[in-house]
Amino acid sequence: MSDLKELITQAKEKEVKAMEELFIRFTPLLKSRAKRYSKLGLEYEEVFQQAALIFILAVYDYKERPPTTFAGYIKKRIDWGLWVYYRKYQKQQIEIPYGLKPKDYKR
Repeated sequence: MSDLKELITQAKEKEVKAMEELFIRFTPLLKSRAKRYSKLGLEYEEVFQQAALIFILAVYDYKERPPTTFAGYIKKRIDWGLWVYYRKYQKQQIEIPYGLKPKDYKR
């Protein structure tokens, strides 16, 4: 596990090789999450790219706190980030009709 901690520390110091190694290790997680959201109507490649971006940002934001492991933290950040991305996608798909007036109720 100390190897993972060293990679995280080096990646936070913006060492490209360390970030690349971390990315390779967590690619199966990114792919599985991208498949899940592609089944909901999003394009696989777009979702995978979004997951990769979330992963990189999560590495920089990670702070080691005892009950949370790095893998657990990354998983939650990717799930939450992709859920927000999906919700934004859904909002774009919904067309709101303009020009509708509320009914006049006579009392």
